[in-house]
Amino acid sequence: MLVRADEVLLVGDARDDAERTALVEAVRGGVGPYRVTDLVNPNGEPVPAAHGKVVDLLVAAVGSGAVGLTAEFKGARVDVAAVVPDEEAAEVLRQSVRRVVSVRHLNVGVRAPIGGPPDVGALQRSVTAMVQRNGGFRFEPGTTDWQGHGPVLVNRVGRLLLAAPASTVTLVGHASAERPDAHDLASARAGMVRDLFTAQGVRPDRIETTVVVDTAPENSDPATCQVDVLIS
Repeated sequence: MLVRADEVLLVGDARDDAERTALVEAVRGGVGPYRVTDLVNPNGEPVPAAHGKVVDLLVAAVGSGAVGLTAEFKGARVDVAAVVPDEEAAEVLRQSVRRVVSVRHLNVGVRAPIGGPPDVGALQRSVTAMVQRNGGFRFEPGTTDWQGHGPVLVNRVGRLLLAAPASTVTLVGHASAERPDAHDLASARAGMVRDLFTAQGVRPDRIETTVVVDTAPENSDPATCQVDVLIS
């Protein structure tokens, strides 16, 4: 999950729609005026933590005045990174987090919240985790035909990118050097992702595209058929 000034984004998997709905409703009931953006996949693995633990962690973040927080649950433990207004708030959050969840990694930084941008590093981690869990932005070898549910995943990531409207998004299109049209193919793949992002409301002037021509064959290395997303 990602917490920013007025929004909580939930990203990941739930076993089914009932579990997803229960989690989202629990979070909405626990964070009061915060807007909750639901990006949970209802057809994946079970939620790795009790809903109450998720809510307790969010309440701790809100109570400390965090202006940016990410939490990734890994089994019974959680990795937490956060930004708070001052060192006193940082210590409050550290104690609160350790009290409500079993922590694997905890990194709390200090930054004044006055008009500050969201934590771009946290957003990159959230995007990367979502893409990796859902098979990546990948295409059939030698084509611009999507593999799996690529467009759906792009749309979900596009909604995440709206959390950092001042950031730059670089799309890296890949193709194999075994293709005579490798550069054009990689560029076309990146362009397809760009167009879906802009359709979600990401400003075109925020998006840059570049190309990497890989040496491995596309039939043997899925990375040669994909588009990477880098946020800065």
